[in-house]
Amino acid sequence: MTTLAARPTAAAERVRSSLGESPRWDARSQTLWWTDIEGGAIYSLDANGAVVSFPVPRAAGAVMLADRGLVLATTSGFEAFDPSTEQLAMVVEIEASDDSRRMNDASVDPWGGILGGTMRWDAGVGEHDGVLYRWTPDGGLETVATGLGCPNGLAWPRSDLFVFIDSLSGGIDLWNVDPATGSITVRASRIDTSEFEGIPDGLTVDEHGHLWVAFWGGGVVRCFDLDGTVLATLAVGTPFVTSAAFGGPDLGTLYITTAAASEQSPRAGLLYEVRPGVIGRESHSFRR
Repeated sequence: MTTLAARPTAAAERVRSSLGESPRWDARSQTLWWTDIEGGAIYSLDANGAVVSFPVPRAAGAVMLADRGLVLATTSGFEAFDPSTEQLAMVVEIEASDDSRRMNDASVDPWGGILGGTMRWDAGVGEHDGVLYRWTPDGGLETVATGLGCPNGLAWPRSDLFVFIDSLSGGIDLWNVDPATGSITVRASRIDTSEFEGIPDGLTVDEHGHLWVAFWGGGVVRCFDLDGTVLATLAVGTPFVTSAAFGGPDLGTLYITTAAASEQSPRAGLLYEVRPGVIGRESHSFRR
């Protein structure tokens, strides 16, 4: 098993997120995007190392690519965001009238749909009643799963397999997918993570279909084979690790978001990077 250490990105050391999340690499512009859910902003890091902050009026749990601009998963649903004007436009409202809830992680699937989950602001205190939704390419809204505590990482290592993390469930779920439509059918298996320090949060997939999973409270990113074997561990210099995404010109840099949370260390809440020796895959874009 490989063990490596990530380091804070030099340019992004000026940005300390309260709850950094959802790194997303845009190969078209060679730009990394991520969000600070509690800080009310999304950020971009360009190829020249410049960091730009964009304030958003509603907490954004995730940033996704679109054919024009971005899509955010907010407290109101999925919203299109134009960085050039900083304007939001509603794609579809989801649980928008309930102030006690918000959208958390979300991702565009290989078929052009959007999956995202809702949760309580006080996740872990009340009942687990979060919902995973899919906004289909033809404009429909499907309920994929219910009874969620903290919906997080989403990925498609194969055309017939969907990986999803509910952080409060103690595992990583693998679901069967209809390769023709992207519809998610039944849960096929689970990777049990209860033996590890921390809880699974966001994730990304590399060229081999391996899962790179951030562990909140564990201070690491772990790489799993689909059978649950740990292939690598990346140490991050702060405990609250939230998500990861491959980026850079060759998709060989793994960017890692973290949260300041209650941590007083100056390294908490920074954006980290590491070259793990594999490359990732380009993110899918939403067409609108």
